[in-house]
Amino acid sequence: MQVLYVSPMEYGANSSVDAMSHSLDHTLEQAGIELRVGYADFRVKGWLHRTEEFMREGVAAGANAIVLYTIDPAQPAAAVAHAREHGVSVISLERPRFDVDASVVYPNFNHGVYMAEYLSHLLPPGARVGIVGGPGTADDDELVLGIVHGLAVFGLTRVNDPQDPRYKNVTDVRSGGKEKTACLLADFAKLDGLVPYNDETALGAIDALKDVGRLGEIKIVSRNGTPNVVQLVKDGVHHGTWDLDTFGIGRAVGELAIRLVVDKEDLDGLCIASPIGRMITPERVHSWVPWEQRIPYRPLRIWQAA
Repeated sequence: MQVLYVSPMEYGANSSVDAMSHSLDHTLEQAGIELRVGYADFRVKGWLHRTEEFMREGVAAGANAIVLYTIDPAQPAAAVAHAREHGVSVISLERPRFDVDASVVYPNFNHGVYMAEYLSHLLPPGARVGIVGGPGTADDDELVLGIVHGLAVFGLTRVNDPQDPRYKNVTDVRSGGKEKTACLLADFAKLDGLVPYNDETALGAIDALKDVGRLGEIKIVSRNGTPNVVQLVKDGVHHGTWDLDTFGIGRAVGELAIRLVVDKEDLDGLCIASPIGRMITPERVHSWVPWEQRIPYRPLRIWQAA
């Protein structure tokens, strides 16, 4: 039995995405299912066409299921319909606007609210906070909406519009986080807090703060609970990262695939939530277990069309 996972980013670009892939691989392996990974990096022109190609190849090769990361909620509807018509189950990360056999959604809005709540404990009422948004995928936009709502609820002052392209890290990597944070720092001389939407962006934000000599002045909170940022929390440079339990996400997707492929269960569009997670704070950081100590990190096998 074989499952094809179409990853939205090349391996090594985002450690959280990589860890989720390893968790999915590990979960499927326990059930005797082989995972193969194809990379259709959403930052590269033609990513949607490449995604559709992978799906057609999976159907032709007899894959039992395809796991798809939803970037555009409206696409690739035709390729998914084609797969399902040929008896190939499709599981999505985040719920698209077309039918799939099952999906796992992140509680993104909740994460954003909880991040803002935590930041409010570190700052005085009315403190000025900037947000560095993401590339505009469904999960990132929901997260940013939660952050915006949380800042308002917990009495902090949001200084910028995170949907403004000047403050959106569309690259989803460290260098983009540095660039957009530099814009924020240039536009708003007074900032008490900063919420880069994810850890990769936070790493770039810290680079930008170092460049202008302002590291240590501003409280920083981000999401993902990745090893590099956890270390910065331990070092006192970063103030908290929301651990969204990336291994729990991969496990949840894998368990849905097992129910479809091994148990032959008709999930009929079942949508489940991934674990909510926790904030890794300076007080909690020492209980954090490195990812590679939790599951075997064997090399992921690359999809190769016959």
